[in-house]
Amino acid sequence: MISEKNMDNSNLIKGNSSSYQSTPSNFTPSIPGFLLVVIICELLAFFFIPQASSYGLFWLSIGITAPFLAWFLVYWRVYLSVFVTQKADTVSQLDARWSPFKFNGWGNETLRAYIMESEEESEDLLLYLHGYNSSMSKGESRAIHLQNMGINVISLDQRGFGYQGKRKDWTLLKVLTDIEGLLLSAPEILGFTPRRLWIYGHSMGGLLTIRLSSHPSGWWTQSLRGIILESPVASFPKIIDNLLPGRAVMAKPWVRHILRREHERIHPDLSIRYANAQLPYCGIPKVPTLVIQSENDEVLGNDHFELIKLHLFEMSEIHVIDMPHSSQYDFDERKEVVEKWMKTQLLEA
Repeated sequence: MISEKNMDNSNLIKGNSSSYQSTPSNFTPSIPGFLLVVIICELLAFFFIPQASSYGLFWLSIGITAPFLAWFLVYWRVYLSVFVTQKADTVSQLDARWSPFKFNGWGNETLRAYIMESEEESEDLLLYLHGYNSSMSKGESRAIHLQNMGINVISLDQRGFGYQGKRKDWTLLKVLTDIEGLLLSAPEILGFTPRRLWIYGHSMGGLLTIRLSSHPSGWWTQSLRGIILESPVASFPKIIDNLLPGRAVMAKPWVRHILRREHERIHPDLSIRYANAQLPYCGIPKVPTLVIQSENDEVLGNDHFELIKLHLFEMSEIHVIDMPHSSQYDFDERKEVVEKWMKTQLLEA
């Protein structure tokens, strides 16, 4: 049993898939910040100094700043919808065979992950990545199924979800850096460098898997053997369309400006732009790929699967299964498809 410990890789996280500079602290007053202070003062004056409303200059000031108040409210709504994750629902208890450990992720922040070692001698490793607004426990059956095939399995509640915390200023790039930090720590946790690595990504975890596997780094550049994508997200912009208050709002250039501005604030070394966070621009994996798609995907619809078929067809074995999108449910057909594909993978040198 591996005891919980901290992994000090604070100066080593420098992969290929993400952005790595911490968000700079900026105490310089901005024009929006100044106007917000003015608006607050106007509101306080209106409620606590009634005679102020009798002056024309007061209403002139209101007329000038009111559009900025509307702009700020939209800005805040977009920020809360995209850059702050929802509070975690009740998270199920994990299987007792998981051993926790800590590692350094984006910004050298400490995060917790788990490993379930194989019960037989194995130098193989599989990383399981859950989807958006989900948690490790919801897809635990996938990880345990593969561990039962004689593979060491590693996983985590991603930043912003489950018990991990860190809900504010959330971005996919932070999550990618976290996962690279997790992979970096794997050899020390295991006591050896894995000879072969597979990544299993469900939903948003599928998009993370696509990006990681097409931009490998470190020890796993040579060890990566294949990926499994279950009902994967193939476009971050399509996901944002659903997160924001109404699809029509995405047609507004100023909403896209908010998204761009916040990403540039959080990531001064922004490596991938909003419009490029989708297939084929985010990268095309060059390893064998198993795709398991929900036949009637009630969460993503068919748009993402069409992108998968269009851009990953040559390297992929694709199965469409009658099952819901959610990882909370598991089916024998999914297990049979994964087991058959993995057995072939394990037989290869």
